[in-house]
Amino acid sequence: MSRLRQARQAVVGAGLFTRLEWRDRRNGRQLDLVQDRLSAIRPRDVLLFVCLRNEQPRMPAFVDYYRGLGVGHFFVVDNGSTDGFREWAAGQKDMSVWHTEASYRDSGFGMMWLNDLMRRHAVHRWCVVVDPDEFLVYPHVETRSLPDLVQFLEDDRRACMHALLVDAYSDRPLADTVLGPGDDPFAVCPYFDRDGYVQTEGWGNGVWIQGGPRLRQHFHDNPHGAPALNKIPLIRWQRVYHYRHSTHDAYPRRLNRAHTEGEVSVTGALFHFKLVSALAAKADEEATRGEHYDGGREYAHYRRGGAEAEFHSPGISTRYERSEQLVELGLMSSGRWF
Repeated sequence: MSRLRQARQAVVGAGLFTRLEWRDRRNGRQLDLVQDRLSAIRPRDVLLFVCLRNEQPRMPAFVDYYRGLGVGHFFVVDNGSTDGFREWAAGQKDMSVWHTEASYRDSGFGMMWLNDLMRRHAVHRWCVVVDPDEFLVYPHVETRSLPDLVQFLEDDRRACMHALLVDAYSDRPLADTVLGPGDDPFAVCPYFDRDGYVQTEGWGNGVWIQGGPRLRQHFHDNPHGAPALNKIPLIRWQRVYHYRHSTHDAYPRRLNRAHTEGEVSVTGALFHFKLVSALAAKADEEATRGEHYDGGREYAHYRRGGAEAEFHSPGISTRYERSEQLVELGLMSSGRWF
């Protein structure tokens, strides 16, 4: 590449970053810090960032799981919850909470809020960025902590770790798949699709992955409209970074390459516990609010599917047992982390 072309790309990139940062900061001003536990953060803590609305029943299992992996502090954006989340959060000494009633849709579906918080509080720090129904699994998760993983990624000169979003489900109808407060979601929804994933070219030299039970059940007549399953849930944040569409892709573009040429990196699996009985009420609310992607079109599919929808399918459904199983199936990679 010529020096002139490199210079032009640098100028274009700088201009794009300035616009993205301005949008993030503008939306960040919508956040009010209502629970400040930031002084408890230690220098090497892995931080977790999550945006939620009325997800309190999920939170006890969520924070217990990530604490067990080694997360040191939780950054939570509460987008107008009315289910007692704030009262519950008050008892969490490793959690800081920001509140906003602003539009989830207009904030890039919460990502501009999180981008701004990470730019203010997490530069040069490793961050887990997930939804309340997403549980990260990585090679050797049973015996190695998140601090162990990020140390390897640093030694391997990686800026982030990619993961496949793996939709988990039960062998019962949706209405009978009840995830109660504090329940282990891996026990309630122990199954996943062992194959059936399609990878195409994505934005910024990345990939776009679709498939799984939601495509089978709700998008079989329009597979190109199925939810994206490529995620970047673990990242060592820098000031010039910016998540674009949820955590499906990021800026700068180099972050969207899971592997470097000639080398295979560590990748993970992000278990997604959306397919439970509470989805029916959530679909009604979100399809009406229209605050999610494409006006809540995905939730309209869930409403039509009904409470009796079943996702278990003999021959493709497999019970999750251990992280090594996902490596053997090719759903994640251990890279050089032996």
